[in-house]
Amino acid sequence: MSNHVNAVPPIVLTIAGFDPSAGAGVAADLKTFSAHNCYGVAAITALTVQSTQGVKSVHVTPASELRAQLDTLLEDVKLSAIKIGMLGHRGNAAVVAEVLDRAGVPNVVLDPVFKSTAGGVDLLDASGMKYLAEELLKRVTVVTPNIAEAEILSGMTIKDAAAMEAAARKIVERGARAVVVKGGHMDKAMDVLFDGT
Repeated sequence: MSNHVNAVPPIVLTIAGFDPSAGAGVAADLKTFSAHNCYGVAAITALTVQSTQGVKSVHVTPASELRAQLDTLLEDVKLSAIKIGMLGHRGNAAVVAEVLDRAGVPNVVLDPVFKSTAGGVDLLDASGMKYLAEELLKRVTVVTPNIAEAEILSGMTIKDAAAMEAAARKIVERGARAVVVKGGHMDKAMDVLFDGT
């Protein structure tokens, strides 16, 4: 008889697009969750046609299908955290907001995906960006924009660390509880965290 107890791993949901090359989106999130001893589940917001070289096209999941995926998962598992990535359009952003209001999950990360890094393909429509900035930001624990996304969310141009800090403050003013502005696209990679204080 063994006294060994197998702890149940935390269940983490990714809501994002599917990247067949597994460098981003659901596939990358699930690998990351597993590396941190979490059990990953997923709801697909879009199917992309892409490789490691860039995005060729995007097929966005209808909001009703995303809602069905999320409702089915919520009926089945207790989530410890949610990570939100590419949403595609406003309808999907609204569905995610509704689910966040109902689910009561304590840890929610929003990685606001607006354009593909390689190729500059739009991954969220204009009304979706507006909804994300006005509604979704208020419902998450932390938002993690890169420089280009932080510029859109803050309405500011970011050229240096001081501008990253100012943008982070502006995003918190817009309703985010905390923000990490990711500086990987700057000359010197540096991230800025602002939690309101």
